[in-house]
Amino acid sequence: MEKRGDIPKVSAKILSHPYVQHLHRVIEDLVKKVESLEQKVSEQAEEIAKLKKVPKKPDLKASKLDEDNKKSKTGKASREGQKQRKKKKDLPIDETRKIQASDVPEDWILVGHKPYIIQDIIIRRNNIKYEREIWESPDGKERIIAALPESIAGRDFGEELRRYVISLYNECHVTQPIIRAHLTNLGVDISTGGINFMLNEDVHNEVFADELLDLVEQGIAVSDELRTDDTGARHKGKNGFCNCLNTDLFTYFVSSQTKSRVNFLDILQVKHKDYHLNEAALIYLRAQKLSPKYMKILELHEGVVFGDEKALKGFLNESKFTAEYAVRTITEGLMIGSLIEHGFDPQKIIHSDGAGQFNLFIHALCWKHVERPLVKLRIHNDKQQEQWDKKMNDFWQLYQDLKDYKTVSPLAQKRRKAKLEKRFDELCEPVENFAALNNFLEDLCKKKQQMLIVLETPSASLHNNSTEREIREFAKRRKISGSTRSDKGRKFRDVFTSLKKSCKKLGVNFWDYLYDRIKGENKIPPLADILLQKAHAASS
Repeated sequence: MEKRGDIPKVSAKILSHPYVQHLHRVIEDLVKKVESLEQKVSEQAEEIAKLKKVPKKPDLKASKLDEDNKKSKTGKASREGQKQRKKKKDLPIDETRKIQASDVPEDWILVGHKPYIIQDIIIRRNNIKYEREIWESPDGKERIIAALPESIAGRDFGEELRRYVISLYNECHVTQPIIRAHLTNLGVDISTGGINFMLNEDVHNEVFADELLDLVEQGIAVSDELRTDDTGARHKGKNGFCNCLNTDLFTYFVSSQTKSRVNFLDILQVKHKDYHLNEAALIYLRAQKLSPKYMKILELHEGVVFGDEKALKGFLNESKFTAEYAVRTITEGLMIGSLIEHGFDPQKIIHSDGAGQFNLFIHALCWKHVERPLVKLRIHNDKQQEQWDKKMNDFWQLYQDLKDYKTVSPLAQKRRKAKLEKRFDELCEPVENFAALNNFLEDLCKKKQQMLIVLETPSASLHNNSTEREIREFAKRRKISGSTRSDKGRKFRDVFTSLKKSCKKLGVNFWDYLYDRIKGENKIPPLADILLQKAHAASS
């Protein structure tokens, strides 16, 4: 909430005068114009800061909707895992060293040992020389040389070092030059090119990329809701974007130069890159009010499948579909047709901050994002302050009651549903002489269906905090590295960051997972299988 100006009190009669109301509207319009100009100046300053690589903190305050839940009964802040635990209980022992006592009299008897446990690690160079047997035929014309393990064949560095480098870069955010300096201090002879090869060029890394796609495909299939958001992610010195797809069982990052709806649908397709002109595609195109002259041609080709983007472009050119909006809309429709054809549930919830590219299928909005314009409203007098306080309190209380609604029995939900809908309608009722607040309430009323999806699907989220927490990873990377320089660098940054966060959700140790896959042991089951087991366990 903006701090209100010091405006003298006036009577309600004066405020209700048409001329005063007109002036009030003019002032509100001017305020909006000033705010728009301030926003443009802020964006330009931010762009200059990016070019100069000057970090800037976002000008956003945390929502207070959940503030009361962050305190314990004693009034002190509490958080998960704060309870004290016995740190050395059941700690595995890797080495035992016995210490002899000094100055012990000769007639004393040793009766035992008193344990004292410390935790330590070993970080040192470990160069390995493989002596490969050479066998020669009796006539000396043929030789057999012992084969190297597959995980090191053709490489200059072992599995442990490769795991260490990938972990330092992707889990600890250490830059490549600093990794090289660190390894050089340990006695490892390595160049930044060698480090870059491990991170981005090694063909074995495709194993991780393929497993991530399997994981995401399975995760989308078993999830009723997908939470999503995007953030800036510069690439090759240009502004780009990174989209985050998030559930309780996986996290998926995909970077690109655009954040269009076509790009988001491409992310949802995962491995499928075809285009289906089926009934689902036509339904979408009709809903988007595509021109009849296009619809007639498309309806004649219902059932056609285009194997890739090149085939689709050929069809569009042949049909003389050149208008930008038509090409974009048709592409979106055919991608939706492909999703449905490959088993995507059209009743799946897409939860976002309200950005247009995410407005697909069952679209749910984040209450905390919707609240932000209300918080930023300018207050000009005591009457407006009173009106603002009431609407904010009603908004906050309805949010809390919706949270409670998610936890009660289906019978109790049935009894509460109509009352909660009515309270939302009452929240949207306009007030007198506060045009800016009424504009917010009018916009809020239009979002009713997207904000009350929880009444039909109690498992739906009320906010998108989890995705915003996940996506902070890229805010940290921007401050450290600025931008990626190669397409492979961007790809495997997304791959390993996605796997790191997904492993944590699935209860898999990322450090052990890296070694297991690099070594080729595959003792850890495929992550897609672990996700499926956890999804079944959660639903049973």
